[in-house]
Amino acid sequence: MVYDDGAALGGLASTDYFINRSEEPRILSPENDSLLNRYWEPHTSSIDFCETNYLLTPYVVEPHNVLSSLWGLSLFGLVGILRGNPTNERRFDLAYGVLIIIGLGSAALHGSLHWAFQGADELPMIYLVVVAMYCCIEIDGKPRQPKFPNLPGYLLVLCGMNTAIYFAYQRYYIVFLGTFVAMLLNLVRLHIQIAWGMKQKRNEAFKIESTRATCDGEEEAKNICRRRSARNARLALRFYIWHYLAFALIAVPIWLLDQFRCPELLPIYNSLPGPLRGATLHVVWHACSGLGAFLFVQFLVVCRADALGLECQLGRTLGGVLPVANLSPFDDGWTAKKQNERLGERERGSNIPCHR
Repeated sequence: MVYDDGAALGGLASTDYFINRSEEPRILSPENDSLLNRYWEPHTSSIDFCETNYLLTPYVVEPHNVLSSLWGLSLFGLVGILRGNPTNERRFDLAYGVLIIIGLGSAALHGSLHWAFQGADELPMIYLVVVAMYCCIEIDGKPRQPKFPNLPGYLLVLCGMNTAIYFAYQRYYIVFLGTFVAMLLNLVRLHIQIAWGMKQKRNEAFKIESTRATCDGEEEAKNICRRRSARNARLALRFYIWHYLAFALIAVPIWLLDQFRCPELLPIYNSLPGPLRGATLHVVWHACSGLGAFLFVQFLVVCRADALGLECQLGRTLGGVLPVANLSPFDDGWTAKKQNERLGERERGSNIPCHR
């Protein structure tokens, strides 16, 4: 019922596991105790998780984590591509696409605990942070006229460097974790700056109400744009707060609890009734981290729409459960082509809605 203490593959021994070491007896289920019944043995990933391996089937190591990777991560990315990109810009489709890949890679990792699929799970997490960094840095850049034209190249080099470091030290999970957290903290710095700017725009709405009846026509036109930005700011900050609630206040503590208190929680997991037997809090981590990533991209979407002179409003999808940003009726049907037409009108001096 335990791993062979001498087992190793490609220099990766079971003693290299960072969390939930696989040689512990709790990992394997009595129903699938025979080594011949475990399809993916010996495992070669540098981490194992709390869900009892092969509890429900000898062909899938952690079935509950596999399913939650698909509906808790990839599903949010798919919804984002279909309903969560009102500006129709490729940067947001790319972010949602990477989120889909993270879910697929996570499902493959949990299903096999194989080193190759571990890379398919963890590397896209780094790539998603890089895409989000681009979205933050170019949040107010003009279409076809980015603020930093060479930025995509620099970020590709950053991705290449992180990929090389990852495979050089893949056996040490702490290296990936440290790299990901460091990049995530840099992203936090960027999006806090954006959120602070949106907060200031929201506060402007209170100031201009007192001058609404006394200002001239030109000033009133500016105030209309400020009020419009203030409405966008309110919506953006709602997504911002929701993303923190989902990720920082729920997902991260759940991950830590599930990973480091697994011996105490495992008997509870394995005593759950029916098809829930063996399901762990890692399922909640998948769902809340996927939701948090989706809500964060929605925050960036609204901020970007505001920079383009568009107004967003709160909509719902997935049966009215999931909040999503939609263009207001004034901007309904807006496309990237129409955006380019507006830019041309502005260059000719035409009066177009609030485009900075």
